[in-house]
Amino acid sequence: MAMESTIRRIQDAVHGLMEFRGLETIVIELLRTPELQRLRRIRQLGMAHQVFPGAEHSRLAHGLGASFVSVRFARQLAQDRSSPVAEILRPGAEAVRDLAVAALCHDLGHGPLSHAWERVVVGEPYDAAQWIDSLGLDSSDIALSKLKWHELVGQGLLAFSLGDLHRLLEQHEEGFTLRLRLLLMGRYFPEYLPRLLSSDVDADRADYLLRDAHYCGVNYGRYDLDWLVSTSMVGRAPHGDGHVVGFDARKAPRVVEQFLTARAAMYDTVYCHKTVRSVEGMMGLFLRRLRDVGLPATGALASSLFSPYRKMLTGRALECPELLRIDDYSISMLIQAVAEDPAGDAVARDLASRITRRELLKAVDLSTEQVINALEPQRMQEIYKAVKRYRGAEPECYVYIDKYPFTMFNTSDQDVSYFIDQAGSSDEIRHHEILGKRFQDRLVCRIYTVEEAREDVRRVCLA
Repeated sequence: MAMESTIRRIQDAVHGLMEFRGLETIVIELLRTPELQRLRRIRQLGMAHQVFPGAEHSRLAHGLGASFVSVRFARQLAQDRSSPVAEILRPGAEAVRDLAVAALCHDLGHGPLSHAWERVVVGEPYDAAQWIDSLGLDSSDIALSKLKWHELVGQGLLAFSLGDLHRLLEQHEEGFTLRLRLLLMGRYFPEYLPRLLSSDVDADRADYLLRDAHYCGVNYGRYDLDWLVSTSMVGRAPHGDGHVVGFDARKAPRVVEQFLTARAAMYDTVYCHKTVRSVEGMMGLFLRRLRDVGLPATGALASSLFSPYRKMLTGRALECPELLRIDDYSISMLIQAVAEDPAGDAVARDLASRITRRELLKAVDLSTEQVINALEPQRMQEIYKAVKRYRGAEPECYVYIDKYPFTMFNTSDQDVSYFIDQAGSSDEIRHHEILGKRFQDRLVCRIYTVEEAREDVRRVCLA
């Protein structure tokens, strides 16, 4: 059978029957690599399953979904004859394949526990130079040092010459991995194609909104994906001679508004749910405590399974083979081992036990403004003193300050999305200008502590 007629199918809970055709079928071949199989063991929503029991879906499922959605967008751009874009600038079969694989791999570098791991263990900012060296990447490439940690790790896993993923890609075409890495960093031809993976309205968000809503059992994240795809098109960039991908200014405003409303609602009801944030905060307190006191190498904790965690908790970067061993499964075993270690640190053991029993910290009944006003150093010391009456030593390990910002629109021209009005006097209209007043940035701040200290902490904050 000719490559062009080859079709591989995957049945998906969100998109139904996902078809990959011709060159795109490499997506299915890549699933057997350890680098992608690790994503089966990392939940898409971190600890949200503690609140929404169905939210057990993995980053691999999301990667596949994002790959399929990106193919749908790319096919629409290739077939759209209403656009005056020259044929050479339309995505061909190779470009669609590249986009599909890049979408599959866009979360390749994520660690366990979603963003809590990156925030607490890796640190923000993190030592990019150390990680670039450990991953064997080019230290002279300034762009690498500007990447988020999980993006840099993804670059390392793609570039790892001894890895199955790199080898399989290079067997298909020499230089394939480098081209994918550049695409994921926004450098590709056609120059507008990376926007389908990283912009205000992109294939990544298009999949995870529907997928997260489905598995959490809520309706807030739903929008009309079919119509959104059908309105996508290419137009001239507002500055310079390039092109951007956007949405038909006459047909798309309502569906884009629906998409953005879905995203805002998911942040309010799922991603920023007070109990979800409590679990993630407790994981942060637990990991921070292990970082401060050290992870012992005795008893069950002496297992080589935990050596990558011991290394990262002491601030050292991992190499690619070690990165393949960190996932939600192994960190769950770490939590259980710490909870059952009688010779270990008492506070770390208590925090681990609370997590395994789901004995969570509780949000203090305060508004965001009241929390912000309580964060000055002297007031924080009073808060710790109030908690110490109930928890004894190390009260700071039982107080979690959660600052959760929500920003709807990107500010970088590289990542902004557009409405394209080819019939009017302006070819490009940023959707900020049409919908910006509808979606305002906001910040949610909460204080969490042990249940018995909640009222005392509230009185301190309001004093």
